[in-house]
Parts: sequence; C-alpha cells; structure tokens
Amino acid sequence: MKNLKFILAISWALLQATALYGQDTHKITGKILSSLNKPVEGAVVTVEKTLNVTTEADGTFSVEVKDMETPISVWAPGYLPVNQLLNGRKEVVIMLIPENRYKYNEDVVLPFRGDNTKLNSYTAATNIGKKDFTLGSQKIDRALTGQVAGLQVTRMGGMPAEGSYYNLRGIRSLQGDNAPLLVINGVPYMPDKTDSPLIKGYVRDIFSAYNIHDIQNITVLKGAEAAMYGSMGSNGVILIQTDGASQDAMETQVSYYGEFGMNWNNKRMPLLSGNDYNKYLMDAGMTRYANLDDLYSNFPFLSPEEHKNAYLYNNRTDWQDVIYKKGFTTSNLFRVEGGDNIAKYDLALGYSQNNGLYENTSMDRYHTQLNANVLVSPKVNIFTTVGFAYMNGSLQEQGMNLETNPVLAAYAQSPVLSPYNKDRDGNILSTYSSYNFGNSSAVQVSNPLAIVNTLDATTRQYDLNLRAGINYTPIRDLTLSGTVGMYYNYNNEHLFIPGVSEKTIVPVSDEYGTAKNTVRDGVSSTRNYFFNLNARYAKTFKEIHQLNAMAGWQAMITRYKYEAGLGRDTSNDYYQTLDSTDDIGRQVIGYLNTWNWMNFYAHADYTYKNQWQASVNFAVDGASSTGEDANRFYVYPSVGLTWLGKGWKALQNTTWLNKLNVRAEYSLTGNSRFASTMGMYYYKAAPYQELASIVRANVPNTQLKPERNASLNVGLDVAAFQNRLNISVDYFNNRISDMICAQPLSSVYGSIPYYANIGKMDNKGVELSLQASLIRTRDFEWIVGGNIAHSDSKVKSLGDGIDQIVNTYEGTSMVTAVGHSPYEFYGYETIGVFATQAEADEAHLMVDNGNYFRGGDMHYVDQNKDGKIDQSDRVAIGSAQPDFFGGFYSRINYKGFALSAEFNYSKGNKAYNAVRNQLEGMNTLTNQSVAVLNRWSMDGQVTDMPRVQYNDSYRSTSFSDRWIEDASFVRLKNITLSYSFSKTIWNFFRSGTLFVTGENLWTGTKYLGMDPEMAYSYSDPTQGLDYAKMMQPKSVKVGVNLKF
Repeated sequence: MKNLKFILAISWALLQATALYGQDTHKITGKILSSLNKPVEGAVVTVEKTLNVTTEADGTFSVEVKDMETPISVWAPGYLPVNQLLNGRKEVVIMLIPENRYKYNEDVVLPFRGDNTKLNSYTAATNIGKKDFTLGSQKIDRALTGQVAGLQVTRMGGMPAEGSYYNLRGIRSLQGDNAPLLVINGVPYMPDKTDSPLIKGYVRDIFSAYNIHDIQNITVLKGAEAAMYGSMGSNGVILIQTDGASQDAMETQVSYYGEFGMNWNNKRMPLLSGNDYNKYLMDAGMTRYANLDDLYSNFPFLSPEEHKNAYLYNNRTDWQDVIYKKGFTTSNLFRVEGGDNIAKYDLALGYSQNNGLYENTSMDRYHTQLNANVLVSPKVNIFTTVGFAYMNGSLQEQGMNLETNPVLAAYAQSPVLSPYNKDRDGNILSTYSSYNFGNSSAVQVSNPLAIVNTLDATTRQYDLNLRAGINYTPIRDLTLSGTVGMYYNYNNEHLFIPGVSEKTIVPVSDEYGTAKNTVRDGVSSTRNYFFNLNARYAKTFKEIHQLNAMAGWQAMITRYKYEAGLGRDTSNDYYQTLDSTDDIGRQVIGYLNTWNWMNFYAHADYTYKNQWQASVNFAVDGASSTGEDANRFYVYPSVGLTWLGKGWKALQNTTWLNKLNVRAEYSLTGNSRFASTMGMYYYKAAPYQELASIVRANVPNTQLKPERNASLNVGLDVAAFQNRLNISVDYFNNRISDMICAQPLSSVYGSIPYYANIGKMDNKGVELSLQASLIRTRDFEWIVGGNIAHSDSKVKSLGDGIDQIVNTYEGTSMVTAVGHSPYEFYGYETIGVFATQAEADEAHLMVDNGNYFRGGDMHYVDQNKDGKIDQSDRVAIGSAQPDFFGGFYSRINYKGFALSAEFNYSKGNKAYNAVRNQLEGMNTLTNQSVAVLNRWSMDGQVTDMPRVQYNDSYRSTSFSDRWIEDASFVRLKNITLSYSFSKTIWNFFRSGTLFVTGENLWTGTKYLGMDPEMAYSYSDPTQGLDYAKMMQPKSVKVGVNLKF
C-alpha cells in the first residue's frame, strides 16, 4: 500500500511539472529576410541549441521556447550564419548577408585563436578575404594597396622581385622599425630588409616566395590586440593566413589558377633631340673650353665645315626606345585538397615568371606549399605547414649611378650617336658603340643598350617556411597548443660589369683606381626560429555571458648574415669569378645581426548579452636589443570597451540599422625592433698600416631600453539600410616616449654616434572607410566604396639642448626638428632666377666658393642675412609624408559578370626629383630635358631656368626646393572584367572564373618624373627620393580560376 501511495505521489508530481512546463513555454514567431529585403525560404532556425525549424516560403517561422533569453541562430545556403539572443522578443526579424558579399568578411585572423574566428568588435581590425583579392594580382603588396585605411603601401618600382614599403598610421620612431609586424600562420615573419650591398638600388620583395592564391585571409590589427606582441606590436600587426587543410567534402578537389599577360611602358622622359642638343652642347661647351677651336676639336660635328667622321654623328637615336621592351608575365598554380574526418591535406604547386621593362630583367619562381591536419584522437590533433620556393632573377642596377643604370645612361646619352658601331659607309655593325662621344673622349656615357645586354646582375634565392604544432583539448572549452616555426632564406647575388673586351660601359673608379671590369659576389642567409605555448578557454554562461581567455609564452630567435667579395680586373670578360680578379682592389664586406625576443602574454574578453564587450591584454617581454645593463623585461597592458548597439532589444528587429558599434581602446606598447649593436659593445676589422686589426666600432649605451607608446583609439562602426551602407571611423592618438635619438658626444669619441632614450613624439590621425550599394536588385548591383586616412607625426623632444638632427643620404639632406615632422627635406629656398645683372648686383650674394651670383643664376634666400649662401641657410622644404591617402573602388555585378575598378591615391606628399636635377642642371655636356630650351641666355630674360654653367660653379644644382615637387597622384590600380559560373560544365569544371584585367593603365599627377609612387628602400628616410628606379609597368592579363 505504501508503494502504491509513493507511485501515485510521483505520478502526480510529474503531471504537475508537465503542466507547469506547458505554462512556461512561449511562442516565438519571426521572419528571415535577405539583404534585398526579400523572404528567405528554407532557412534553418535553431533555438535552445537543439530545436530546429525551417522557414516557409514567406520567410516566416514559429517555435515554442522555455527561455526568452535563449540564443537563436539562423543558417541558409549561400548566406552567412547569424547568432543572436532572443532578449525577451516574441517577434523576431533577422536579416542575412550573402556569403559572396563584396569586401565583407566575418572571419578574421586574431592572435593565438587557431583557425579563423568571427570578427570581434572590440578592436580596430580590418580584414581582407581571398574572394576580395584583385583578380590577376600576383603579389601580396598589390592586394593590400589602397585597401586598408591607414595602411600605406608604396611600391618601390617596376624591377622584378622588388616589393613595397609598408607603414601603418605614420612614423613613430627614428631608430626603430616603423613597419607593422608581419605574422604568417601565427609565426612572426622577420625577413632581411637590408638594401643589396652589391646590386645598387635593389631591395628584395619580402613576399617574393608567396603566391597570392595561397593566401586565405589578411587581417590588419591597429588596436589593443596588437599589444599582445608587446614590444613588437607598437606599429600594428598584419596577420596573414595561408590556405589550410580544412576540406570537409570527403573527396579530392583540384583547382587551377592561371594568368598570362604583357608588361610595357609607353611613357618617356622628354629630352632634347638632335638640333636642340647640338645648340645646348655649343652653349655648355663655351663655358668649358677657352675657345671655339678647342670645342670643335672635341665635337667636330658642331663645326660648320665638313669632317671625315660625320657618319658617327648623323643619328637620331631615341635611347629610351632602345632599352625599353614589352615583357611577358604569367602565374600558374595547381591546388589539390582533400581528406576525411581524420586527416586533411592541401597541396599547392606553382610557377610564375615576370619580365621587366628592360631586356634581360626577369624573375622566375617555383614554389610549393603543403598544409596537413591530422586528428590523432578526439582530443588531439596535429598540424603542419611547409612552404618552399626557388627564385631566380636577372636584374639591372638602379639609383643615381650614371655608369651602370641603363635608364640614367639613356637620358644622358647624346641623340646624335648610334647604339652600334658603323663603318665609314654608314653601315651598322653588330658591335656596340663605345662610351666615348664618337671618336672623342671629352664626354663619356655608358652605352645604355650595352648595359642592358652585357652587365650581368643576378640573384638566386631559396626560401623555406616551416610550421608544426599540436592542439590538445583535455576538457570541453579548454585548448592547449604548442607551435614551432622556422624561416630560412638563402640569397646569392652576383654582379659583373664588363670592360676589357669592349669599351661600352664607363669603368668604375674608386680609391683603388679605375677598374677594367668589376666582379661582386655575395651570399646572405636569414634564420628565424619561433616557439609558442598557448592555453585558450572559451565558455558561455547562462547564454548571456561569453568569456574568452588565453595565456601563453612565445620566443623568437633571428639571425641575419651577409658575406660578399668585391674584385676587379680579370684578364678578360669571360672570367667573371672573384678568384680571377687582381689582388689590388679586392675587398670583403658583410654584416652579422642577431635579434632575440621573449614574451609572456594573457588576454581575456567578456561579452554581456551581445550588448557590451570588454577586453584586457597583458604582455611582459624582453629583447636582446636593449642595453646590456638595462632591465630586459617590460610590461605592456591594454584595455578595450565596445558598446554593441545592435544587441539592444530596441534595435534588434530593425532592418534599416544592421550594426552600431562604438569602440574605445587604450594600450601601452613598446618598440624593441632596433639594432642590437646600440646597446652593447661590438668590434670590426680595420687595417692599420700593413696589419689587420680589431677595433671597437661603437660607443654603446648599456642602459638602452625599448621605446614606449601610449596609444588611444576610438572608433565607430555602422551598417544600415539592409547593409547597403557601411561606415567605419577611427581616431587614434599615440604618444611616444623614451624615443631613441643620436646624442652628441665629446670629440674624443670621433664621429661614432651614441644613442639614448631622450626623445618624444606625438602621432595622431583619423581614418574613414565607406562602402555603399547604390543599386541592388536580384541580378544587378552597383557598389562603390573607399577609404581615406590622415596621420600627423610631430617631434616633441630630441633631448636637452638638441633642436634638430640632420641626416644625409646619397646627396640628399633631411632634417628632423622639434615641432616638425620627421625626415623633412632640408635645403635652400629659391626665389627664382636673376633676370638681370643689375638684379644680381643689388642682391650682392656670395657663393660658398667665393664667387658672386650673376645674372642668370639661381636666386636663393639668404636666411641668416649674412650675404653668403651656405649650409646655414638651409631650411625644411617639404616632406614625403602625405597629407592624406587611401583608395576607392567601383564594382558592377550582373548575374555572373562583374566589372570592377580600383584606385589608390596620395595627396600632399613631396618628392626629390634627383633625375630632373641631372636633366635640368645644365652643368655637364650630356643630354638634357626639353625644359632647358627655356634657359636664361640674355640680360633681362625672365625665366625659371638658369643659365648654362659647366661644373656648376654657381650652384644651380644645389639641393633646394627647385627639385622638390608635389608627387600627389591618383592611380587606376586595376580594372577587371570577369565572368563566374557555379554550375558544373561538361561534367568536368565544378565552378570557375574567367577574367581580363589591366594594371596601372592610368595615373593622374603633376609630378614631372616617370612615376609619382616611389620608395627607394624599406627605410623611412629614403621615401620620396626619385633615384631613377625602373618605373611600374602597365600590364594587361587574361586568366582563369577553375575548380575541377
């Protein structure tokens, strides 16, 4: 009887519980819409994690739930999934975004998260996915140019294998690296960015081993998340993720990416032609030679009388046309990916060739990349990435080197001469003409065609990237991981300048005399080793509290080594090795740099009801670059807070407002990426009489510490009108202290610099990104967008008693002064040209050599009013840093067709046109620009072009604002027409894209040089120096992306 009563009691309790359950359920209704504001049929709606319903034809659904705070998720084919909280709503409206939405990516690479994670809202980060890379773009730098607000990507030139200068949000250091930290697949990537000591003007592309089709995702971190990298994160971080082994289709898939095209250049520097050059030569010759007889003896064709060698000077050669050519370019990549639930793989094999604008300039690359992922057990998986590339390049020298830079020689060479020798009957021979002016040695200019075809400058590289790791999940929500990485690069450079067999290239002269021919051989090696241990915990509590936390350790070991030998005077030009050179003039050069770093980090972010998001980062790290006696480890914290407006109940169901985030971040980071030799003693070899000796090479500061950066970032992200309008605005303010500066020392130390943490700098700016869908229908869409950024860096202190620091670089002076931007051009201000002798006499200004300026000379401003123009009259005359820069684009989609155009621009940046200095200096007998036709030639003539003066004894070519130009530009980076299909064709092609694209087809600028976009090297002070690099080519390509 007792058992019966107990059973009845339990039954009654269960019935009551069931009744209460029925009373506590709530009916939820909703509607799922597309970005066209149309209903989405068949969308899967999940509530309480297990209950699924499907939307009807009108996009509606209904479901009963117990918890009105439960999460709701929606997924539909072709759309990005959405997760929200019900937040007490009984009616739900959710708008889905298409997966192929142009320049919209929810997956982002964040530090130590493993695979792609959803875009976090609490940090300033910009993401570019593979689908948004420009079709036909072979290089990572071109994919980034103009795409990210605040990221300045300046291409160094058109020479194959050269890359771009990178800067994020302006200059913040004078001695440290200002470039953002690069991280590839979670491993910091620190290649050697040193200019080639052998091949002048050549700077290697740091991404030369990568094919853009191997890249899955690029994320640019600007905010507090960068603080996790401590003293390496002060300049922001670029996180790159390559294609991984993540195929879930359970079958092998093959894809091919191929493109073929042509490079060319149809722009020419306007130079004097035959008769105009002869007139200039007559004027210039009269300032060199004492009388006409001496002039005619060296240049007999100037004489009105007939002469026997007239056949040598009756040419009309366009030397630019002679050296420029059209080049072939191609890139090919095969990818095979597959696997099962246990093991996955992704293998890529590629070949690319890029020919330059000169004959015998090219870069060939063979590369492979393997990604693998193996699930050893339900709790353990291992992963690896192996990348290998072999690159072989043929180059030419660049820079202001008239002897071996073919384009400079083409500018300077006389148009009356022939590229080839001729017999007395005027027949062209197969041999190149010499560097002499016909049969006269009065002017010697290298034969540009001979440079291109006989000078041998090559580079051969082997590039290896390795990454391996393990993930262990001992309990749900906790992942422990370990990663090791290695980067190795071997680079062999060779240069041979002939001169024994044929006198076509002006020989190099130095302290060892004049070389008959020149041999240079060098080898560099770069090694990076990386180690990381990480613990990551992610948990959602009661559906409304989301916590992500991680902590870990990482270490980096780097080594850069370069060894080279220089020699000369082999017995003939067939011997091109160092062991064949003469004993006199042999040199050995090189460097060995090491830099090590260790970092402990912790991170936590917390989200409440998708309404508030807070984060905190903490890093403690040390680097070998700090002084030997200084504290090695420093603390770098950061915090962030974001208000998520769309998570609030009042805004959740609105379709006109799709996103409203307000962000604020504050971080303390550092910069330890400076030379380790500043803080420790090092020595070098030096000759002493006939003995070799070891001498101290520096005066170290053993208390040197990392530079400090207190950074504030405030941002706003808005998406509205069915995601048709997207706006992002950021304001940043960086205050740099302990900035490393060169400090004056007692003369007992000589000219060796001493560096100390004595400087301060402020860096602030604003960034704006915008995208709008102007027209959107089912089959048609027109999208426009762009970004603009302004940053301003001002030096606040250079140390007690120091107002400015002046640096020189190959004839260029730059000043960094308190209250001004760093690295401003430093030279003379000009008023114009003295139109009359009376005007010059009234000014009564003396040249630094004792002469007085005369009519037709440049009129410089006497800043200190001492009546003499000398170095004390120099002032800041412009900066290479732009006032603002960015990019904009337009794209039209119609069914499977797409027409897109992308532009990048820069405004307010100045450039030193060193080429124009040569071509308008009128201080030599070589060819000049057509601008010199307006040169001063008589008293009273008003012109901006001074008189001809051989050897420039009146300083017309001095570094002044005459040569500083506005290099602002707008460039059509690419224009592309494509067609994509997603249905199987011939039972062979699953999907694909066919396209034709043009690059650099138009540039709008007032700059008088060949290309307004220039970067001579990765160094900040060399920006804006036009030192006659090969210009960027125009190109047209056709290509296919096919999946089989």
